[in-house]
Amino acid sequence: MPIKTMTPTKQQVDELRNMFIKKYETNPPAVDFHPVDIDRVRNDDVWCTRFLEMYDLDMKISFDKLWSTCIWRQKFGANDLNENNVRLDYLNDGVIFSHNYDIDGKPLLIFKTSKHIKGSKDMNELLKVLIYWVERIQRENHLVKITVFFDMDGTGLSNMDLDFIKMIIETFKMYYPNTLNYILVFEMAWILNAAFKIVKALLPEKAVEILKVITKKTINTYVDKDNCLTSWGGNDNYVFSFKPEIRKPAMNGSATVAHSSDHHHNDKKVHFNNNLPNHTHFAELPSQMPDITDQLTPQDPNEDMLRVTPADYLQFTRGDAKDCTLELTCISSGPVTYKIQTTSPDKFRVRPRCGILYPDSTVTVNILLKPEHSLSDNGKDKFLIMCMPSRDIQPNQVTEFWKKVGQQAISMEQHRLYCTYKESGDKSSQLVGNGVGGSSAAKDDTEYRRMTCEETKKLEKQLRNTQILQIITLAFLIILIGAVVYLLKLQMCDDEGCSTSRYNSADSVDFATCAKGKADL
Repeated sequence: MPIKTMTPTKQQVDELRNMFIKKYETNPPAVDFHPVDIDRVRNDDVWCTRFLEMYDLDMKISFDKLWSTCIWRQKFGANDLNENNVRLDYLNDGVIFSHNYDIDGKPLLIFKTSKHIKGSKDMNELLKVLIYWVERIQRENHLVKITVFFDMDGTGLSNMDLDFIKMIIETFKMYYPNTLNYILVFEMAWILNAAFKIVKALLPEKAVEILKVITKKTINTYVDKDNCLTSWGGNDNYVFSFKPEIRKPAMNGSATVAHSSDHHHNDKKVHFNNNLPNHTHFAELPSQMPDITDQLTPQDPNEDMLRVTPADYLQFTRGDAKDCTLELTCISSGPVTYKIQTTSPDKFRVRPRCGILYPDSTVTVNILLKPEHSLSDNGKDKFLIMCMPSRDIQPNQVTEFWKKVGQQAISMEQHRLYCTYKESGDKSSQLVGNGVGGSSAAKDDTEYRRMTCEETKKLEKQLRNTQILQIITLAFLIILIGAVVYLLKLQMCDDEGCSTSRYNSADSVDFATCAKGKADL
């Protein structure tokens, strides 16, 4: 069974949330937190719950870790990672990928360690790939727990990269608390036992309880046969091939599916009437009129109509040129009509604001933040992109069409984007953000890294000594086997030589006797 944790109450979750909001409003960080993270703290209990569970309901530690995590996420750009800013060759090589689920229905994040060669890759870029997959899984499954699966079949000493594994452990420990369901180590060779002891020593106590070393005989305790690859002894003949993320529209509110208590919110596409009170609402449009129903084309609820780039937020440049662009691409099988709204219409100029898109066509929308205005704090400036299937609507009828359409039409797809500033300078790729000078969380993280580094160096030295001892032992065995073989051959030769000598001695005696007899005659 997965590790048991202390479950916080609703009051404790709200207390942590209120502590965070109060500090953010009264003593904001040097760099604003990402709007997605702010929204997650404000409106979603899952994230706050994870921190309280990880730190045994200690409110102060949970708060410090939550705050430092938001700093790191903003500095590292965790919310920004996508197929365009992560090295594509690292995504395609199949060292890290997600596929299938464990016995509890949690996604598998698979590390094919035999494909990784120590020192062959940039560690910062490799870390981006790791964070990309974790964020992608949690977007697709709403902060779901993950099972990390180390496929070590065929892994040797050249593939065993302690720095890489330590990076994985620290990332989950520091920034994704209580996110792991299991850590599965599959078919580990005996020669890696010493390295495994080092890895185990680096894990927090709670993680050790979910660490399982498995083989083909025991894997089905944690992953059933249908979710096991054929190389693991299962029924799935999947071969890894990277596919870009496809973001699905959420279905909530008056739509056909309601969210459960663990899925209050979706950061991609939402109906704004379901937002919690501290959200800024869009102005209501007139209700849907009966006379436009004949202009709507039925839409498959599982089919996306519009791809929005960027998908999460709009970045504006500080200074005079405060503008950005938005691309809308029709990925539906039929034409769609779209309209763009904002929470702050006085601040922005949007061109074009509405229109019609035909299959595979793209429109570039220019959004200008007027010079006399600036973005609000706490992610209050947002954009809503609405789209609906259309039929027989002429371009000059689009404005009138949207005046008659309410925001709750069943066939409507909605995308929500936050507004934020671009930060100058390169984003830090360090594992720990230190944006709040002198904070206890930053000091604790620094001290943790120092102690971990010292401990790792000692363990790595022990590993090297163990490896040298293994090599010496192996060489001694080879020499010993050679000596045994040599002695056996020598013994066989001695036995054959002894028989020949006895035969020759007998012949000599007989010849001497014969010669003596002749002399006597």
